Amino acid sequence: MRPVLGVSAAVVLLVGLAGCGENKEKREYAVPRSLCGIPVDSEKLAPFLPGGRKLSVRQETSMLGVTCEVRVDSRFPVQTSLWWTKQINTYAYVGRQNNSKLDHRADNGRFLYSGWEAFGETRNCTSKKLLGAHLFTAFQMESPDHQDADAMRQLITEYTNAAEKTDICKEGKPFPR
Repeated sequence: MRPVLGVSAAVVLLVGLAGCGENKEKREYAVPRSLCGIPVDSEKLAPFLPGGRKLSVRQETSMLGVTCEVRVDSRFPVQTSLWWTKQINTYAYVGRQNNSKLDHRADNGRFLYSGWEAFGETRNCTSKKLLGAHLFTAFQMESPDHQDADAMRQLITEYTNAAEKTDICKEGKPFPR
């Protein structure tokens, strides 16, 4: 009879421990389908966002770029950027990012990414008004708690391709302030 009692106690303990890991905060907000006017795949973005009540997006614009900051309640989980720069490729652009640990690349280095951040170079987005600057993109998750390199590759690829369809890219204009 003791072995049955031992197995029952072990099952109760395992069930109790399994319940401890499910204390995940519920998401009460809608995951955005675009960030600062650029479409994003909300299904791929959702796993990187924490639970919470309210999502807000703040856009900061300068002549050379736009940064889109996503906040969930008081947390800051996601930031996207579009920047005009004279860097010659994505490697040179990312070289300016201090904390980047990008261990994946796609499309011959046009996209550099990890499980929680990604950078890309647009095609045919050059600004004569900004002396030949090229348009680059960034998608950064502020917390590396959830990592998914394949999702980051897809997010940056789709985000960069969508940026190429904007008037900013087509006309090579500085960003409106």
